[in-house]
Amino acid sequence: MKNIFTLILSLLGFSMISFSQFEFYVQGDASNTNYAGSTYNYQAMNDQSENAVLVDVVNKSGWDSSFIISRQKLTPSAPSSWEDGFCWNGDTGFGICIPPQNMTQDYFQMNGNEAPIAPDAMGLLKPQFFPNATDPGTHVYRYYVGTMNNVKMDSMDIAVLVTPLSIIEKPKLTVGIHPNPASSYIQVEADGFESADIEVVDVLGNLVYTSTLSESTKIDVAEFRNGIYFVTVSAEGTRVSRKVIVRH
Repeated sequence: MKNIFTLILSLLGFSMISFSQFEFYVQGDASNTNYAGSTYNYQAMNDQSENAVLVDVVNKSGWDSSFIISRQKLTPSAPSSWEDGFCWNGDTGFGICIPPQNMTQDYFQMNGNEAPIAPDAMGLLKPQFFPNATDPGTHVYRYYVGTMNNVKMDSMDIAVLVTPLSIIEKPKLTVGIHPNPASSYIQVEADGFESADIEVVDVLGNLVYTSTLSESTKIDVAEFRNGIYFVTVSAEGTRVSRKVIVRH
């Protein structure tokens, strides 16, 4: 019985040792922790834009091979308003990026595009997160490293935290237009940005006016035909459109 118990412990010990075939180090992490089989906590700083973690993946398996990445959303599962992707590069620089639109499943596994990593060499994993401040919380993602025949050789978890205070609030663009209806001119006023682009199109989509707006701009519409026009103000990816009626 004692010999059997010793054998079981030996097998368990061998299993635990053989599982740790990769080491995971987060760039910029002062603790220099190997996160293989454990969790790295990351606080997202941007709403609906890329939050990236750079992970150095060291091949300790002893195999001179090519490897793939699989990603699994763990409980609690991230809401549908959150998106994520990743890039995976081997020690030769060969690699691929998987965009969020290809990773809608709770479990995603690369199909080919392996990245070569020699023994004791290092590949680069770049998980990318696109959270939403309207669905705050902590959501955990697991990243497996393996081969096409053994996809789960080793793994690390990344717990992504989003709170309303952790999100950098984007400035809001507000646009006012008067008079409306107009006969000779319209005054376009914008608040929230120092400068913006302004364009006016008719109902057929023809561009009839374009300029740079700085807080307030006066547009002569005396030569415009009677009808409906759309005034669009754009600044740093934010667009606001207003309908204007010209009536002489």
